[in-house]
Amino acid sequence: MTQESTGEILTFWTQQDRMHGSEPLGQWLFAEIGRLGIAGATLAAGLAGRGHDGAAHAVTLMDLAGQPLQVSVVAPAAEIDRLLAALAGQVAGLFYSRVPARFGTL
Repeated sequence: MTQESTGEILTFWTQQDRMHGSEPLGQWLFAEIGRLGIAGATLAAGLAGRGHDGAAHAVTLMDLAGQPLQVSVVAPAAEIDRLLAALAGQVAGLFYSRVPARFGTL
């Protein structure tokens, strides 16, 4: 039998061309999660996505700027709260979702 924990999955959606200062937003966000000491994060690139405005965003052979990115974190709810509090005011218009999760290792 495995030992399970409860918490949340927090996922941020952005694009390759969004910046935080001089650094790509997805990479900055992934690094910031690590700086805060929160484990269990993944930065993933997508082939295509549709934004909240309904516009399609996709990677092409000639241009990676519109490539959709996801940064996901699986952690206890208190860690997710701490992360969101640390990011508040640092990033404008960054869409996220958080859902309850049970997680463990086999």
